Amino acid sequence: MRKTAIYTLGAAAALLLLAGCKKNNNAATGAEARDYIQLWMQEYHPGISASTDGIYVLEDEPGSGSAWTDDLDYSLLQITIRSLNGKITSVGHEEFAKQLGTYQEGNYYGPKVVNTANGYAGVESVLEGMREGGTRTAVVPSWLLTTERYTLPQDYIDACTSTTHLIYTITLSGQIEDVQKWEISQIRNYVTAEFGGNIRPISFNDATSEKDLFYFIPDDSGITNPTEIGQDISYKLNYTGRLLNGQVFDTTIEKVAKDHGIYDKSRTYEPVTIKTAEEIDNFSLGGSTGIVTGFKGALSQLKYEGQKGVAVFTSDLGYTSSGSGNKIPGYAPLRFDLEVVSIIE
Repeated sequence: MRKTAIYTLGAAAALLLLAGCKKNNNAATGAEARDYIQLWMQEYHPGISASTDGIYVLEDEPGSGSAWTDDLDYSLLQITIRSLNGKITSVGHEEFAKQLGTYQEGNYYGPKVVNTANGYAGVESVLEGMREGGTRTAVVPSWLLTTERYTLPQDYIDACTSTTHLIYTITLSGQIEDVQKWEISQIRNYVTAEFGGNIRPISFNDATSEKDLFYFIPDDSGITNPTEIGQDISYKLNYTGRLLNGQVFDTTIEKVAKDHGIYDKSRTYEPVTIKTAEEIDNFSLGGSTGIVTGFKGALSQLKYEGQKGVAVFTSDLGYTSSGSGNKIPGYAPLRFDLEVVSIIE
């Protein structure tokens, strides 16, 4: 396998300009798609042959860590995807985003948990033979952009009806044997490092499963009114949400937003209105109950005016395996810092 560097913008731009001269074919069959990508490779990357699986490795920067294996379902990956005609469809590498002028400080560009066992067959083909720390760029033909798994390479071509071939750049950061245990380990290590080893998780909804792991660290030093907040009470709340790497994705505080590069001039930064209820599920923010379960759990722990607290919880209580937009990846534990500013009389 060739030992070359990851694309620089110059190399990528050259490829994209060339690719722009040819659009993806309009093949209706796998055989036509195969013929097209062979011709495209001969014109733009002569001398590079397809692997047994059918991908074409364009660039390869080998890693020095553990070898990737399909025995484990989950991998930590950074993925950037482009089409043959030059369109960037997904940017997972910070350096690419900066080179392309699309970088946003509030977006997440680190490794993401990917279930490769249930993902595209072509992604597994790119990962085959890689080691942790390595980066590979490869053309993935349309017939491998499927979640189906077949016995023979020809079976993929025979089943193909797609016309889209893509170029993947993938960096392998690691693999995960058990994604739930991996996430829980992250949370426990984080809480110990930030707040000490004596903090214990609590249950706000009688949950007993570790997938609902929830910590709340209260700060009562600023309490101004010792009267406990009851049911059907409204109060003003400031909050800041962040990933465990410190990256802030949402806040009600203007200075925090500016300090962390997520300031939006079209937004008003001020405390939001919380309405309590008998059932935690019915707690509302600005009149909406459509807030993540872990945040509602944190609200249920705030009892007094002036009280502050930090909640840390699993993705099952947050944005689950899907994540949220470009800011919160799937399987991400979250931290929220909260403060009861004032009770609304």
